[in-house]
Amino acid sequence: MTKRSENRILARHESADFIGRSAQLERLLRHAEGTDASHGLVLLSAPSAGTSELLRQVYDRLFVGQDDVIPFYFEIRAGDRTAQNTALRFLCEFLLQTVAFRRRDAAIIDASPEMAEIAQLAVPSEGYWIDRMVESYQGEANMSDERSFIRNCLSAPMRAASNGAPSLVIIDDFHAAAGLDGGDAFLEDIQDIFARASTPFVLAGQRRFLFARTPFQTMSLDPFSFSDAGKFAEMLSGRMNVPINEQTRDLIAVQLGGNAGHIGSMFASAAAESTALNSFEHVEQVYTNEVFGGRMGRYFDSIFDRLLPDALDQTPVLRVLSENTAVPDKRIPLAYWKHHSGLEPVVLDAVLDALNYNEIVSVGSGFVEIDEANIVLDDYIRGRTRLEIDVKPRALVVGEALTENVKRAPQLMARHYRQGSAIGLRRLMKAFDGRHISPALIDYSRFKAELKGAGDDKIMKALSDDNEKFALPHIVYTAHTAAFYPHLSEVCDAERSAVALGFSETPDNDEIVWIAAEIDSKLEAKRDVAEFWCDRLEMVALNCNFGNYRIWLVAPEGFNADAMDALRERNAFGSSRKQTDLMAEVLNASVAPKESPSASEYEVVVPMGEDTEMIAAHIIEEIAKRHGFPAKAINQIKTALVEACINAAEHSLSPDRRIFQKFSVSADKITISVSNRGVRLADRKLEATPADEGRRGWGLKLIEGLMDDVRIESTDDGTRITMVKRIKTAISEARA
Repeated sequence: MTKRSENRILARHESADFIGRSAQLERLLRHAEGTDASHGLVLLSAPSAGTSELLRQVYDRLFVGQDDVIPFYFEIRAGDRTAQNTALRFLCEFLLQTVAFRRRDAAIIDASPEMAEIAQLAVPSEGYWIDRMVESYQGEANMSDERSFIRNCLSAPMRAASNGAPSLVIIDDFHAAAGLDGGDAFLEDIQDIFARASTPFVLAGQRRFLFARTPFQTMSLDPFSFSDAGKFAEMLSGRMNVPINEQTRDLIAVQLGGNAGHIGSMFASAAAESTALNSFEHVEQVYTNEVFGGRMGRYFDSIFDRLLPDALDQTPVLRVLSENTAVPDKRIPLAYWKHHSGLEPVVLDAVLDALNYNEIVSVGSGFVEIDEANIVLDDYIRGRTRLEIDVKPRALVVGEALTENVKRAPQLMARHYRQGSAIGLRRLMKAFDGRHISPALIDYSRFKAELKGAGDDKIMKALSDDNEKFALPHIVYTAHTAAFYPHLSEVCDAERSAVALGFSETPDNDEIVWIAAEIDSKLEAKRDVAEFWCDRLEMVALNCNFGNYRIWLVAPEGFNADAMDALRERNAFGSSRKQTDLMAEVLNASVAPKESPSASEYEVVVPMGEDTEMIAAHIIEEIAKRHGFPAKAINQIKTALVEACINAAEHSLSPDRRIFQKFSVSADKITISVSNRGVRLADRKLEATPADEGRRGWGLKLIEGLMDDVRIESTDDGTRITMVKRIKTAISEARA
């Protein structure tokens, strides 16, 4: 058991280990001062987002860091069963925490004294009103008016405040009150009592349950961002002594969707099994075990067991959920659920409400939908279905799941890198706001003819001085195109296409729709590529009955003349990535320590771009000279290294934009490895056009002709090229 520090009372983590919630923490601490216009604050939490730990951290800081406001943390528990039992515990814990705070002795909380003992422990200045509360509790605990007793218990913080003992009341798992006997009235009583008081309070619980249910201010607690999820994983790695590396850290963050609870479960299991998480295979082994009976699996089991205690009722619901996950958009009609769930209508409505609150499904507009980004849930449903409905042997199901998970991991990271490199068309079009810009920002033909290749300062000045202006529409709504037309997800990542609805700048203020897509092309995109994407986006317009629409395509290097002609024929726009970067600026759119190498090994990391491969070439030249390689061989090595660096940078979509190089020199050879993170070469080959493949193949052939041995391999989430030059061969070639 971890020893508690003097500053940690209710929190499970030391304050130094509390990751990613600093803004919310500060907001809650300010709220405790009682200076907000509203004394009530509702914390809308995503599942397993770490809400309880955040609130406990707030409690600890208030307990230790000030003397004026009594912190009071109360967690509603399903185990209390009735609203009366919950209210009784509310009063007892309020008095207990009040006495502990006033005596500056957190050990009193752990001791859990009886009510009579609490009164005896109170400081003399507050003994009178605490005694009165204890007497009131003892006299009214058996009163016939249960509702009055509950309200009397819940009003304890207000009565304390009237006696000079102000507090911050924090009620966690507020949604759990709905499951109590008398829970609906209990929820009403809490809101009514605290709304009329001046005591600051926080109600925290499931965001879908609490949203629009109360009149108070709200604050959201979403899953960790990618960056914070990585930091959380690093913290757990150090605290639990579970080795990870950058690649597996990122995989854990992406695959678990930033879910703090799931990340914690992964590391707890790895620590219990003394398993390192320093390769994709190790991560997937622990993950698969977690889904099949580990903490993650039990988390979902508990939800279903709570909603449907009879296991026989779970089977048809599980079957329909499995069908929900199997359809391309993970969305099926509510009528299908009603017909195939096997539950009575009233029971099904309650189950779907609870599944919705727990974010297992989303219910609305006559459909039931499952979030395709929730990988853990999808794996859990498929696993249970194969075990319990298909009745497959457990060893077979687990083994196949592990194989699929290991295979999926690099693909998952490749998609993440593609998402991270996306322009952000939704944000960019949302910023249009009817602004007037130079046509050179939207028309690649003009940009290429007038500005391409110039410095940014010169380009920005030319754009500003351009007297000809293009009126962008005033956009009121944007969404990913796949939300309008799910079939587009078959050819395009959701983040790379967007639909914007708005009004054009005309006397009649006509409605207009822009449909945009970011497409891949190493060189200027050709006519067939432009036409392919115009066809796809026109299909979106046709299916959505968009009458007045414009298509906007963005390619990294723009479009050749023939492609631009095709776009003009379709009344479409074509731009380069450089143009969108400039447009975003104009519109102000918010778009582990290594072991020391041995004497004969050198490690170099260079950033991608800006001709940094020439720096690497200079370094290898000096190394090769020091080890006696002849000039001709050095030039061959330099050329091969430069080509390998260029290959590593092209379309890898590297998240860190770095190239890792290792030079190992022995008595008879020099071995060079060049690696990068991002989309693996094997995955790039699947997406490459014939033109791309030809250029890449030429580069690899050049390397193979210059070096003695060349090996290309996919790492967990990237590619490594290893090249060998033997000194005997080099000397022989130099003499020839």
